Amino acid sequence: MRRRIAPLGLAIAIALAGWTPAAATDDPALLAAETPSSAAQVRVGVAPFAVAAPMGVEVPDFATLLADLLVTRGVGRLVGPDQLGAPASAEVDPVTARSWAERSEVDGVLVGRTTQLGSRYSVDVRLLSGSSGTLINTYIAEIPRSDETTAAVGGLADQVIAGMLAYLAPPADAPAVPAAASGSKASGRVFDRSAPISIKSQTLEAADVDGARRLVFSGDVSVVQNDITLKSDRLTADYPKGSSEPSRLVAQGAVRVIQGSQEARCDNGTYERAEKRLTCCGNAELRDGASRVRGKCIEFDLGRQTVRVEEATVNFVPEAGKTDPNGAGGR
Repeated sequence: MRRRIAPLGLAIAIALAGWTPAAATDDPALLAAETPSSAAQVRVGVAPFAVAAPMGVEVPDFATLLADLLVTRGVGRLVGPDQLGAPASAEVDPVTARSWAERSEVDGVLVGRTTQLGSRYSVDVRLLSGSSGTLINTYIAEIPRSDETTAAVGGLADQVIAGMLAYLAPPADAPAVPAAASGSKASGRVFDRSAPISIKSQTLEAADVDGARRLVFSGDVSVVQNDITLKSDRLTADYPKGSSEPSRLVAQGAVRVIQGSQEARCDNGTYERAEKRLTCCGNAELRDGASRVRGKCIEFDLGRQTVRVEEATVNFVPEAGKTDPNGAGGR
C-alpha cells in the first residue's frame, strides 16, 4: 500500500481570514512581504514534500497549497511541484538544489516534509539558496484541524516571502542605484502583461480540471496588477497545465475595475491575460470624473490603452458650484 497525497480544497471553501498570517507580527520583513511590489521580487520553486505517515493514509498536499498561496501574494515567479521536476524529498544536496533553481530560473527552492502526529500535521519547510544550494531558513507549521489549514500554510507563505526578500536584499553598506540607471520607464501607463497578479479574498476553493488548475475566490475579492485593481464578490482564476500564472480571470457580482481616474462597474468581468483585454458586461457603467457612459459592455484594451463601450449612452453630471449651459449656477 502507498501513502496518498490528498488535494486540498476540492469541493469545499477554505476560510482565509483575508489572507493574513496565522499570527500577528511586527517583523518589518514579514510586513513588507504583504506588499505586491515587494513580493514581485521573489522567484521561487516548490518541490513535492516528503511524507511521514502510516501506509495507506491520505495526506494533504501542502506543497501545492503553499505554491497556490505564494501565487496569490504576487510573487514574481513561482514554479510549482508539478513543474519543478523534482522528487519528493526533505533533504537535498546543494548541487541538486542549484540545478533545480538554474533550470527553473528561480532564486530559491523549497523542500519539505509533512509528518502526521495523531490528528495533527507538522509541515517542515526548508528554503534553499538557488545560487549555492545551501539552507537559507527553516519554517514549521503545526496544523491541528482542517479548518485551520489555509491560515497556517498562508503563514508559511508569508515567512517564505520574507525570507527570500531578506536573502535578496543588498548589504546595508551597498551604494544606492541611481534611478536613471535602473532601466525602468520613467512615466507613462504602459501595461506589462508579465507583471505579477496579487489576489486577496476571504475564501478559496481549489480544483484540478483536466490537468489544469482552477482557483475560486469568494468574499471581498481584490485583484491588483500594475495600476489596475479589480474588485468583485467572486473570482475564478484558470491556470493552464504547467503554468504558475492564470490565463483567464472571471469576476462576478458587484464588479469594479479601477485604473487611475477611470472606474467601470458591471455585473460580470472577464480578463484574458494573453490578449491584454478586460471586458465588463451587464449594467455596465464607465465613470471618469463627472462623465458617465452606460452601455451593454465596456472593453479595456490594456495594451493600446483604449476603452470601447458597446451601445453607449453618455451622461454628464455637473460638478457642484459649476455653471450649467443655461447659465444657472449649480448649488
